[in-house]
Amino acid sequence: MLTLPRPLDVPFTDTSAEALRLSLDHDRIAPLAARRIDVPTVAAPTDTKIADTEPTLAEATPALALTLTVIGSSHQAILSVGPTDVFIETFACLGEDGNDSPPKRPQWDREEVRHGRWAGFTEHLITATRTHVSGDFPTAAAEVLAAGADRALTADDHLSVAFPGQPGALTALSLTAAGPDRIAWQSWHCYPQHGEIVHSSSDLRRSA
Repeated sequence: MLTLPRPLDVPFTDTSAEALRLSLDHDRIAPLAARRIDVPTVAAPTDTKIADTEPTLAEATPALALTLTVIGSSHQAILSVGPTDVFIETFACLGEDGNDSPPKRPQWDREEVRHGRWAGFTEHLITATRTHVSGDFPTAAAEVLAAGADRALTADDHLSVAFPGQPGALTALSLTAAGPDRIAWQSWHCYPQHGEIVHSSSDLRRSA
């Protein structure tokens, strides 16, 4: 179900798609809007058997949650285990001051893969595209909202915000998959002052 973007009473701050940087090292940034989504997990079997039947599942497993946040007109996707952040994807106009390593320019139209260990997930994949809109930008932005709502798992898995002063200035995020072995989300960043829309698709996966 398509919902209207949440209006924000803050200025549209990001400059352009050219200024976007990607980092997996940046700390949390205070969000303008956020959507927290619980992620299903699978408990590991214990050695305890009941009447020689199948092993029971562990009674307690860490609670996984993905939080999609809007920062400026950019985003962070944060995977947490209980109260601890274990993975943060930052796709924003960061400049060149990342925490542990300089944030990188996105490789437009190419899938980028990084390996690590994030609560059992071992691969992060992201593809970003940049589109120039030559026609009516607010109409193109409305199509972005519809696409984000259509791809979200449920209406609660879609977050969109609109900024004042620029028709079509909005950011949208959608959770597209959530399971024990794969979490995926997409984002749309709209820059009406440059007639640009950036779309990203991200995946966290467990290696086979």
